[in-house]
Amino acid sequence: MTASEGARTYRFGPLDRSGWLLGLGAAQCLGLAAGIVTAGLILQHGGPLPVALVPVLAGSILAFGIWEGRRFHEWLPLLLRFSFLRVSRRTRWVAPLPLLTASAADDGRPPALPPFLHGLELVDAGPVPWSPLAAGVGVVVDRRHRTVSGSVPARGRGFSLVERGDQDRSVQLWGDALAGFCTEHGQVCRLRITEWAAPGGVGDHERFLVGHAQAARHTEARRSYEELLATAGPAAVGHEVLVTVTVDTRRVRGASREAAPGQAAIAALLEELRLLTGRLDAAGLSVGPPLSAGDTATALRRRLDPSNPPLLVRGGSLAELAGLLAPRNMGPLASETGWGRIRTDGSVHRSYWVAEWPRLEVGPAWVEPLILHAGGVRTVAIHLEPVPPSRSQRHIERDATRLAADEEQRTRHGFRVGARHHRARAAVAEREAELVAGYAELEFAGFVTVSAADEDALARSCAEYEQVAAQAGLELRALDARHDLGLVCSLPVGRGLARRIGF
Repeated sequence: MTASEGARTYRFGPLDRSGWLLGLGAAQCLGLAAGIVTAGLILQHGGPLPVALVPVLAGSILAFGIWEGRRFHEWLPLLLRFSFLRVSRRTRWVAPLPLLTASAADDGRPPALPPFLHGLELVDAGPVPWSPLAAGVGVVVDRRHRTVSGSVPARGRGFSLVERGDQDRSVQLWGDALAGFCTEHGQVCRLRITEWAAPGGVGDHERFLVGHAQAARHTEARRSYEELLATAGPAAVGHEVLVTVTVDTRRVRGASREAAPGQAAIAALLEELRLLTGRLDAAGLSVGPPLSAGDTATALRRRLDPSNPPLLVRGGSLAELAGLLAPRNMGPLASETGWGRIRTDGSVHRSYWVAEWPRLEVGPAWVEPLILHAGGVRTVAIHLEPVPPSRSQRHIERDATRLAADEEQRTRHGFRVGARHHRARAAVAEREAELVAGYAELEFAGFVTVSAADEDALARSCAEYEQVAAQAGLELRALDARHDLGLVCSLPVGRGLARRIGF
């Protein structure tokens, strides 16, 4: 993302779609090559020409055929993955209930979790001296990917209400806070910002009114305030922002190479949380103490089953909810993965990948239509991966070389070089200029997960959020056959993405 001076607008660079040859991706090139080679073998063994044309036609359809906005080669891995889940009977999962035997908490076994959460465990790292208000720090251990994660709650201070210059300054300070992770041999491999919104009611405002009823001298003002609460109650939405830091145990010096992370990795995570808290506070954000194990379990259950009314009850702060849920109860009791949605307990979810970001220059508050929309329960998740300066330089040189070679091939063979290609080359040049100027680089991806109590309500909420996302300049693509993985991307855990979208 680049910023231009003057009015201080921001522009997102386009996704790299240069491909291997003449703009064709790896799957397209391999499909065409396989069809041509197969046709040649058929002709070599005396096969008729119509039969030899069949593999060529199949490879062409696989490479260029489009169905519902996606090419056939993009549908193929989705169909294979979903078919494997159906054949292996992994689309439905039910947690074993120790009703008549000893509970799992007594025998030391990890809690039962659905396949998309398998390998995660929530542990209590104990209190930390730099945050006296914290009742302990909840650490999510991912034994499959050998990472540890912790979260801190954050809240803006009236970003939408301040002047434009103050908004730009806040964005710059936020970037400076994130740039602290872009160092050589850094321990943090991933950051995740999750903004969860759900109908919150006006309970806090009503309690405030009751508490100040005796001090209120103007009954007219009090009556007007009550009418305002009665009118705004149905549209009141509560927001919860969590910043999750993930440390790779293999990058920590002194960490054990075994499956279970050692104390060195957890100590490194706590230190990174301390440093991040200081930087966010300096950036003008209101940062709370790190989530305890009970807070983390509650946050996970809220996102996995938001239709459960007791989990939507909010206290005055996250610290007041400590101990509401035991760490062992962070997961659902049942899940069912479908092609177009996933159900966990009493809630259904549908996840989207942000396939396109705004193509025009935007202001600092460009995402307000999506964030402030009151259309049910949803989570907006941004994944950030810090890039060391040396790797940024290698990526810039690689991208510049590939784009130049692709343009030369297109020109030599008479193909048109479009505006998207020119925009991509300009974005690479801007990245290099910013890197030389001392700015850090972070790779990012965005996800939106919409949740509801039933499929009809889910369809209505999804239609609304697709429209408000388009107003903000975002193109959302449903993660069909992968909504379980999309749901994981909306949780405050460290499990991340594959290097290529498709998980």
